[in-house]
Amino acid sequence: MKHLTYLTLAFLLCNNFNIAFSQKAIDNTIQIKQIDSLYEIANQDLIGNGDMLKELIKKSKKANYPRGEVKGLVNLGIYYTHNSMIDSAHIVYEKGEKIIQKHPDLEFVLSYIYNNKGTILTNQEFHYQAIKYFHKAHKINLKKGDKKMAMITKMNILNCHLELGEPDKVLAYSKELLQDSTVIAQEDLKYYLYGNLAKAYFDKSEYRKAINWWNANLESILDTEQTGEISYNLTSIADAYRSLGDYEVALEKALKAKEILADKPEFSGYIAVNELVLGKIYNSLDNPDFAIIHFENAILKNPDDPLDIAFSYKNLGAIYKRIQSWDKSAENYQKYGALIDSLYRTRNEDISKISEGKIQLIEEEYKNELLTKDNDILSYKNEKQELYIISLAVGLFGLLFILLSIFLYKKYHRSARQIELLKENEKKILENHLQNKEEEFLATMISVNDRLSKLSYIKKNLSSAIKYNNREELKEAEKRLETFISSTSDLTILKDRIESQYPGITAQIHTSYPELSTNDVRHCLLMKLNLSIKESAQMLSVSTHAVKMARKRLKKKMNIPEDISLKDHLQNKIL
Repeated sequence: MKHLTYLTLAFLLCNNFNIAFSQKAIDNTIQIKQIDSLYEIANQDLIGNGDMLKELIKKSKKANYPRGEVKGLVNLGIYYTHNSMIDSAHIVYEKGEKIIQKHPDLEFVLSYIYNNKGTILTNQEFHYQAIKYFHKAHKINLKKGDKKMAMITKMNILNCHLELGEPDKVLAYSKELLQDSTVIAQEDLKYYLYGNLAKAYFDKSEYRKAINWWNANLESILDTEQTGEISYNLTSIADAYRSLGDYEVALEKALKAKEILADKPEFSGYIAVNELVLGKIYNSLDNPDFAIIHFENAILKNPDDPLDIAFSYKNLGAIYKRIQSWDKSAENYQKYGALIDSLYRTRNEDISKISEGKIQLIEEEYKNELLTKDNDILSYKNEKQELYIISLAVGLFGLLFILLSIFLYKKYHRSARQIELLKENEKKILENHLQNKEEEFLATMISVNDRLSKLSYIKKNLSSAIKYNNREELKEAEKRLETFISSTSDLTILKDRIESQYPGITAQIHTSYPELSTNDVRHCLLMKLNLSIKESAQMLSVSTHAVKMARKRLKKKMNIPEDISLKDHLQNKIL
């Protein structure tokens, strides 16, 4: 009878546990369904639902629903990006990556995270870093069989290589894509690919081939309502004909594009590009009056690329100088110099802001992790107390619960020690990280302050000359301004700028390659600064073709094999 009583009590206890766990599982399933429903609502407006996404991430974590937590972090990253909170976007994406590392079944989400990170870096003009993330996304897309997404990612990689002034890579990768049925069957992918091919051939000065690819795109959309893209293709074709010296055809194409855009202010970006090309064509036709009108229109329409505005100011300065309108020439050269300097200053400020923002967010993340761990410990203690209450209520199983409690107690102390060690290691890592970022920020600020000081001195002399209408002083001021513009490519400034990031690099270049000229060293430094061919040409006040030829000669001097790029060689050999 006594044994029967014990068995009955044991059965009741196990049954109570099963009922409790079953009820908890049912409640959790209902909560997950509610979370997914709320995510569908939030996805309808990712730009304005930041608070809702944060709340859903908390709910997902509480419900032990990692898929929901990762989904919320990815969408929150998109929200932060749309609202120009780039540092916050990076942090939530990194949190998503950590969760996915613990849950390999969620690996497919990494492709979205890497694509979004690559897009952010592309917008910040950090194209090499963007390529790394696009390659990671492409690999995952192929692994999960999403071929169209893989091709879109490949197109993003091509665009980065174009921005970096690497048209040969674009053409090499495109050969494979031209044979891919997935690309050819999708009109949007094919259009994107043909456009990249056209730009690559244009950058290589193979203008006839560029015209052929732009014409192919133009034929595919000519009967559609894609007004902006139709005008863009016509304008691009006009620029290619101008580069070939066929100015009459170039003017015909550009004016046709202008006519398509007439009375359509919503296409201001396309209009600005068209005005810029018209200005270049009329300048080539030696018609300064019309060239001035179109270059000024290009500035007024405010294109997305500030380098186009700088190009317009520079050409206006040259045209006014040619027609001996000295005041306007000086004014436009001054605006050109100020804009170019502003672009580099903004670039440095972006880098320093990213570094500073990451430091603050890492500190906050560290504090939040500590709080989370404290909450986990408290939760663990509460669970342990519940076990003790159950053991007291069921006296027959007291001994079993006591042994279990001793085991859990020992495990808890081992875990607590491990947590303390983790805290110490994280603290050391954070301190080292903060110190490195402070040094990077200081180096950047020194470079920026030096350039600002020189610009202020030139501005002061130019203002004095204009104020007293002194022609001789004005000419002298113009010379100083041109010297300042040229000085952006000066070896000493480049040396000072890069030595802060790569100490001893100039000496190392001279030691390894003593036969290099001053100009050769200048190009090495520009490449170590990750400047594209287009950016290098702007700094040196030469054409992109001149930069390409200089780099080709440099590669020959350094005896670099054909299958190794000059940039890769510098990255591996120099520092």
